Amino acid sequence: MQNTTKRAKKKARAGPRVTQVPVPPHNARRVIIPRPDVLHTYLEYNQINQYLEYIVHKYSNFVKLYTLGLTHERREVRALEINWNNPDNVELSSVMRLQAAKMADVHRSTGAKGPLVLPGDKNRNIIFIEAGTHAREWITVSTCLNCIYQLTERYTRNIEVLRNLRFIIVPLVNPDGYEYSRTKNRNWRKNRRPQKSTKIVGADCNRNYDIFWECGPVRTNRNTYKGERPFSEPETRAMRNILDTLAPNLLFFLSLHSYGQSIMYPWGYCREAPYHWRELHTLATTGRTAIKTYNGREYRTGSISCLTKRTIAGSVVDYVYGVLKAPLALVMELPSRELGFQPPVEMISQIGHESWFGIREMCKSAFDLRQSIKRDEEPVAPRPPAAHSTSGTGDTNASHASDTKKKSLKKKSRKRSKRSLLTQHAEILELQQRHMDAAQMPPRSLTAPIRIRRGQGDGPS
Repeated sequence: MQNTTKRAKKKARAGPRVTQVPVPPHNARRVIIPRPDVLHTYLEYNQINQYLEYIVHKYSNFVKLYTLGLTHERREVRALEINWNNPDNVELSSVMRLQAAKMADVHRSTGAKGPLVLPGDKNRNIIFIEAGTHAREWITVSTCLNCIYQLTERYTRNIEVLRNLRFIIVPLVNPDGYEYSRTKNRNWRKNRRPQKSTKIVGADCNRNYDIFWECGPVRTNRNTYKGERPFSEPETRAMRNILDTLAPNLLFFLSLHSYGQSIMYPWGYCREAPYHWRELHTLATTGRTAIKTYNGREYRTGSISCLTKRTIAGSVVDYVYGVLKAPLALVMELPSRELGFQPPVEMISQIGHESWFGIREMCKSAFDLRQSIKRDEEPVAPRPPAAHSTSGTGDTNASHASDTKKKSLKKKSRKRSKRSLLTQHAEILELQQRHMDAAQMPPRSLTAPIRIRRGQGDGPS
C-alpha cells in the first residue's frame, strides 16, 4: 500500500506529459471552427489555439495537435505535428501508406502518446520550430503561424519538403508572458511565475535550460534572470518533455526571436566555435541568401556569442545542440531595430513570407547535410571561461560591480577606436590634398597606406 502511495505522489509531482488533443472522427458531425486571420494581425492566445484547432480539423489526415504542459496561469503549451507520411493520408500511394501503418503500429506498441519516434539515423528527419519564448517578441509568433499556414493551407507549394521531413512546431512557448505583454506591459520579456521569497515575477525561459546554467545572471530583477534552478519554469519543462523524447529523430532545430536580423548558431555560452561550425554556417548562409534573393533584405550570420557580443548561458539552442546532440540548431532573429519587437501590422505578412522563404531553403539544406554530420565522433564540447562562472549563491554586489566596470571599459574602448578612425580618415584626406597641391594630380583612392602618428589611435591587435 505504501509503495502504491509513493508511486502516485511521484506521478503527481511529475506533472502532465505530452498528450494528444483529440480530434472527432471523420464520420462524426462536422465541426465548424472559424479561421482567425494569421497573416495580417497579432492574435491573442485563444485565437492562436483556435487556429491550431482549425488546422488539425481541416487537415487531420496529416496534422496532429499535442499539449506539452501547463503554465503557471494554467495555459496550455501546444505543439503541432505535420507528418505527410501518415497512414491516414489518402494522398499517399498504397505502398507508402502500408509502410507508414507499420511504423505507427510499432510506435503504438510502445505505449507512447507523443509524436512518432523511430530508431536509426535514417529516421533523423524532424524539423523543430519554436517561437514566443520572449513575451514581447510578437512577430516571432506570427512568423511561426505563417510556417504552419505554408505547410498546411499551402501544402501543394511545399510538397517537396513535406515528403522528406516531419515538422513539430510550437508557436507560443510562453503564453502567460505573451498575454501579459498584450494587455499590461508591451516590453515584458519573461514568464509570469513568481519567484520564491521575493516580489519579483518571472524568469527568462531562454536562460533556464540545463547547459552551463550556473553561468547565468543571478539577480532576480533582471530581464535575463535564469530562474531558481535548471528547468524551474513550467514552460521549459514542457519543452524538455518533447525535445528529450524526439532527440533520436531531431535533424534541425530552429528558435525564432527578434529583432537582431541575423541567423546564428552555437555556441552562446562561450566564444569557441563548435566542431561542425562549417556545416552550421553553410545552413545559416543558405537562409540568408534565400531571403536576400526574395526581397533584398540582408541578414547577418555567425555564432551567437560573436554576433551578440556577449555570452548567453542556459539557452534552448545550446541545450538541443550540446546536450541532445541534434545535428543542426540555429537561432533566427527577425527584423529589425527600426521595426522593434512588434512591427506594424502591415509588415506581418511580408516578414512572415520572407522568413518562410529562408526557413524552407534551410530545411532543404538540412536534409542534404544530414549524412555529413556525425555528432558521436566529435570531441567534448568546450567549457565556458571560469571567469564568467557565477554560482547561484554568489555575491551579487561583486558581480554587479564587475559588470559595471566591464561596461565602462567597453565604452571607453569604443570611443578610442572611433577617434582613431576619424583621425586616420583626416590624415588620408590631408595626404591627398598635399599630393594634389604639389603635383596637381587627381586624388588617390582610399586604399592608400594609412600613416598613424605615435600616440594616436590603436595599433593592430
